[in-house]
Amino acid sequence: MTDRQKYFHLLALVCEDLHASAVDVAVRGGHEASSVKLMGVRHGRYIKLAWLIDLVRIGLPDFSIPAELLPAEKQVQEALFPIS
Repeated sequence: MTDRQKYFHLLALVCEDLHASAVDVAVRGGHEASSVKLMGVRHGRYIKLAWLIDLVRIGLPDFSIPAELLPAEKQVQEALFPIS
């Protein structure tokens, strides 16, 4: 599966529950992206899987992202350093 396909699959799983407040928290926390770009990610206008994953982890901390939807380097990194 490509990162683009993973992005849209993950977005389909969380689109109803991921609120705009996740963008605000990410920007205030020093995220590399601007609020405009993160809102674009949240609405499916700007396709960046890593940033969507960041928003999901901030906005839906109890949501477990399926391993097959993570980029390959994140799968390896999480195997070495699990997120708690």
